[in-house]
Amino acid sequence: MQNHLSRHCDECLRSDELWRLVLNLATTEAGYKLPDRAVMDVKNAYGSARPERWLPQMAEFGRLLFDSFRQPDVAMVRAAMQSSRQLLHEVEPFIIDLRLESDPLRKRTSLTGQILNSEHPDQSTGEVDVVLLSGENLVKRTVANAQGEFELDFRPEDGLQLFINIRGQRAIGIVLPELET
Repeated sequence: MQNHLSRHCDECLRSDELWRLVLNLATTEAGYKLPDRAVMDVKNAYGSARPERWLPQMAEFGRLLFDSFRQPDVAMVRAAMQSSRQLLHEVEPFIIDLRLESDPLRKRTSLTGQILNSEHPDQSTGEVDVVLLSGENLVKRTVANAQGEFELDFRPEDGLQLFINIRGQRAIGIVLPELET
């Protein structure tokens, strides 16, 4: 091939130049990593079928282990308006720790959480999609980090369900308690 190119075949020289540019570009681009948030935004914008629709049918719903709302407050705190709530759910071997914080002035709720594998606590849960639905409507979506942590900020409404899709393992569903609207 090199021998043929040395004879100055115009068509092959143009082809060779094009493929060298492609190779150079591919080599340069291989070191570039897009931010996770940008990848998620593009996937959300161009997703053909909404994969979150199957989550309610496929998910195993978590068992509530703890709800701070059911715990009596200490005497001096009882009069104050409770603005945060701690929840703990389990779908073996996973424990899902959630904290709901409401901001009535902004009419927003913040949900922070962590997915933990009780059998292998040091092992990353891998890629985990976190999806918040109201019926079939997508409210918010994010991806948990390597430690299984995630955060969602949304307007409170009734009938919210949180779904944790641990890719390649299982989907977990959690019915969120009624929030102040």
